[in-house]
Amino acid sequence: MKHYPLVGCFLALLFFVHSGYAQSQEYPVGVTYIAATDYSRTEKLTPQYDDYRDILIKIWYPAAIESDQSTSYLHFHTEEFPYSTTTPSSEDLQFHAYLKTLPFKTFKNVPMAQTDTPFPVVLYSHGYQSTIEDKEILMIELAKRGYIVASVGHPHHAGFVTQSLGKSATYDSDARANDFYISDQADVNFDELVAELLQLAGRPLNDSEIARVYQLMKWTEGDRLALKLWVQDMHFALDQLTRLQYGHYWGINYLGDHLSSFKGQFDLTKLAAVGLSFGGPTVAAFCEQVYQCKAAVNLDGIHYNLAPTVPQSKPYLMMHSDTPLSADFPIVFNQQKADTYMMSIDGALHWDFSDLPYILPNDRGQGLLGTIDPYLVTEIVNTASLEFIDLYIKGNSTRADYVSTLASFEPIQLQSKIGENHEN
Repeated sequence: MKHYPLVGCFLALLFFVHSGYAQSQEYPVGVTYIAATDYSRTEKLTPQYDDYRDILIKIWYPAAIESDQSTSYLHFHTEEFPYSTTTPSSEDLQFHAYLKTLPFKTFKNVPMAQTDTPFPVVLYSHGYQSTIEDKEILMIELAKRGYIVASVGHPHHAGFVTQSLGKSATYDSDARANDFYISDQADVNFDELVAELLQLAGRPLNDSEIARVYQLMKWTEGDRLALKLWVQDMHFALDQLTRLQYGHYWGINYLGDHLSSFKGQFDLTKLAAVGLSFGGPTVAAFCEQVYQCKAAVNLDGIHYNLAPTVPQSKPYLMMHSDTPLSADFPIVFNQQKADTYMMSIDGALHWDFSDLPYILPNDRGQGLLGTIDPYLVTEIVNTASLEFIDLYIKGNSTRADYVSTLASFEPIQLQSKIGENHEN
C-alpha cells in the first residue's frame, strides 16, 4: 500500500462517548519498544541456517509524566526506522508530516504511572503484510483507560519491522509467494478451495457442509503453519513482559532507564488479546492456550486453524466486513462455550477495521475501504473492542449493557450468546 495522499485538516472525532461508560481516570500515554531474540526457535523464513526468530514488541502504557521533548505521533515506528522502511520515499515523508497533525499525542520512553494496583495487559497481533501500529488508535485509547498494550511484530510476514541490533525485516513477496500452500491431499486447488468457501458463505449450513468447511480449512496447511508460528511469537512476547514485570532484562534489546518503572506494574492475571486479519485467529488460538487470558477480539480474520474444539472456552468477539459471512464464523460461534459476539458492519471492507479509515478518510474507492463513514466505522470498531475488554477484564459493566451499546449502532448486524458459566 503506497498510496498516501495528503488530506486536508479535519475535526478530530470524539471517540468512545457513545457507550456512556464513565472512566475513573484518563492517563497520558507512553510508548516504547523492546526487541528480543528467541534462541529456542531458528528463523525458517530466512535462508541463513544460524538465524533465530527476533521479535519487536511495541508497548503503549499509562504514563507518569508528559514531556514536550518526548512527544510522538501516530504510526511512528521506531527510532531506528521511523517510517517503517529502510529508505523513506518522498511519499513516506509527506505522509508522516500529515500524521503529526492528528490529535493522538503519545510520549516516547517516559516512566510508567505507578499505582498500588497493577495494570491489566492487552496483547495485539497485526494483520498479514501490515504493520505493528495498524490499530494504534485503539492501543492509545486502551492505555488511557489503564491498560498496558503490547503489539507483537511478526517478522517477514509484517510489511516491515525493526529487529535487534539495528536490523530490520521486510516483507519479500517473492520469498513468501508459496507460504500459504494447501495440502497435497486436497481434492481442490487453492482457487477452487477459496471458491468453495465463498459458495458456503452467508447462509445456514447443514452437517455435511459444516464437515466440509472443517476439511477445507484443514487443507490450508501453509496458513495453519504460519498461524502456529505467530501464536509462538505471542507466547514469546508474553514471556518478555513477564521479564519486565520482575525486572529481568537479560536478552532484551533497546533498554532504557524508563523500563525500570515497569517493574511490578503488569497484572498478568488479567490478560486480553486483540488481532486484526491474520492476527485475529492468532489471538483466538493464543488466548485459548493461556490460562490468564480472559477474552479475545478478532477483527475480520478467517479461522484457518478451525477445528471442532478451537476456540471454545474464552469470551470472544468476532467482527466481520460487509461481505457474505465467511463460513467459519458461524461455525466458531456455534461451538463456543463462553460468551460470544458475532457482528458485521454494513458498508465496511476489510481494512476498515484498521486505522486507515481515520488516517485516510478520503481514500475510498481503492478496494481497501468500504462505503461506511470513515469516522463512524472507527468509532464502532474501537468502542466494541474497548467495552468488550472492559467487561471481561475489569467487570465494570454487564453483558446486557454491552449488547445494548452494540445494538445502538445502526450499521451493525449482531448475534450474541451467553456462555455456560457467565453470571451477568
